[in-house]
Amino acid sequence: MNQHLNPFRQTDALDEVLLDVAALIELSPRDRRVADNRYRLLKQHLERKGGPLAPYLVDGVSLIYAQGSIATSTTIVSGTEDDRFDVDAIVEIDVPAHWDNDRALDLLEESLQGFPGVVKIVRCTRCVQLQFAFMHMDVTIMDRRARIAIERAGEIFHSPDKGDSSRVPSNPWGFTSWFRRTVGIGQEAFKEILSRHRGAAGRDRLPLLNENERLVVAKADQVDLPPMIPSAIDAQEAVALKLLKRFLNLLYKGLPVKRPPSIYLTKRAGDVGYVPQGLAAQLFALADSTAKIMRHHIASGTRPRELNPSYHPDSINDRWPAEGAAGVKDMKMFAEQLEYLCARLEQMAIAPLDDMAKTIDELFGERVGKAQREAMAARYDRRQEPGQLFAAPRSGAIAAPAIVPASQAYREVPRHNFHPMILGGEDEI
Repeated sequence: MNQHLNPFRQTDALDEVLLDVAALIELSPRDRRVADNRYRLLKQHLERKGGPLAPYLVDGVSLIYAQGSIATSTTIVSGTEDDRFDVDAIVEIDVPAHWDNDRALDLLEESLQGFPGVVKIVRCTRCVQLQFAFMHMDVTIMDRRARIAIERAGEIFHSPDKGDSSRVPSNPWGFTSWFRRTVGIGQEAFKEILSRHRGAAGRDRLPLLNENERLVVAKADQVDLPPMIPSAIDAQEAVALKLLKRFLNLLYKGLPVKRPPSIYLTKRAGDVGYVPQGLAAQLFALADSTAKIMRHHIASGTRPRELNPSYHPDSINDRWPAEGAAGVKDMKMFAEQLEYLCARLEQMAIAPLDDMAKTIDELFGERVGKAQREAMAARYDRRQEPGQLFAAPRSGAIAAPAIVPASQAYREVPRHNFHPMILGGEDEI
């Protein structure tokens, strides 16, 4: 028998655990409705009579829209101890020619004052951030005055506290369209399974701003309002990306190096494509291939230059990695952590459930791990007394002792002796 087998050949148990984790870290359907209402409020607030930006937003076309993870359906909880979601919005206007490169963000910051329910407003280098309880919204001005031939391409403003301000080519609308078109809406079987996990493990987190928002969210299914954020994507590629982002969020907390931008990870997820072996293999392929790219650049003395597929003047990782030796350190740290994730995924693919649980805590956080185990126990174990969960040999299917038909038919998630990862064709026997 050929021992060079794929450790991701039978990963039903690991995939099931990862699906729970994904459901726990993403926006619930109810929280998506809350977020959608915040975008609607943003449009109303900026277009209000007398607002500083209102004269530039009255052409009859909605020019305020979601971008980033909320548009690609890959938003996750960002905090380690708190459950905060970070979302992004674009405000397209024709910026007057006489404005300097600081004026747009200055006026945006002024326009956002008095936004309902906001706790704090922070001026950042390329955006103005609205901070709500458990949610931050980064709002960016896009100058479309040049009427570039590419749909919704334009320039955003780089306005640091120190140093010169400048304009940066950008087309988040086009990037979102590319990603959604590339990954599609997801495989039907995977979507059905993910839906069940959301029902079991999903969490509503975002507190409502006021009674008006409560009514809007409650009536969202009955009132025919045009959505402000794109529909959810249930593709396996998008779910793997959420898991990778969660791992990196925890990992980079407190580190002295900058983490790669989320849009770079999103581009990589789209480039990797669909991996039919399952969610664990999908996550492995994303992490492994990206680590290899980093190692190649380190060895070659180069750095990744990812371009927006919809608009090549838009360099999606223009601020990462850093220049020179600092950039090498950025890439090395990133590669090492991706390789560590890959090693842990391989271990979990052949580990018993108890060991798998410890690794989930390590990779995705103890609170998430605890909630995942509670969701799994509730799904399988209907007895009054808690007990060990087991998995069928070779299939990895999980069951509680009460439904195991015979002692030899089920055991704890089995250990195997697979060779380190071989993705691709069928295993040779």
